Amino acid sequence: MFFQHIFSILNVWILNMKLTGVLFLILFASLSPVKSWADESDSPNSVKKGVDGFSQQINDSRYTKLPTYLIEMKDGNLIPAELTVPEKIKFRLVVRNIGAKPAEFESNQLRQEKVLFMGADTSLVIIPLDVGTYDYFDDFAPTIHGKIIVKAKD
Repeated sequence: MFFQHIFSILNVWILNMKLTGVLFLILFASLSPVKSWADESDSPNSVKKGVDGFSQQINDSRYTKLPTYLIEMKDGNLIPAELTVPEKIKFRLVVRNIGAKPAEFESNQLRQEKVLFMGADTSLVIIPLDVGTYDYFDDFAPTIHGKIIVKAKD
């Protein structure tokens, strides 16, 4: 009798643990994003230029305090290869790896270096820059270079 009681308590406990695990998995799956940025084909980018000649900023609710620009890295390609920003403003640079292999954003002039796995992105705050050209590249594909062109505001 005693062992039957213990056995029934254990069965109830195991059943509760299984249900708890299933509920946790359902909750986790429902809170996980369905699409990542790397899957989006219509993601905003800074390839286009505005009427003022500067690269188009991205509008993302996570980055509201500073002007924000996007650079995407895809298996050795840099999108855009040329980014134009106004002089003497602090801005955010979102770097996203949309390729099938890791990438490393690097700029010696900006003193920035970030390794990005597939589907990852990172945010860099760039201090106000003087007029000029600042190179960046994928250190895993160093023959491809991009540049940030800093122009004076008209």
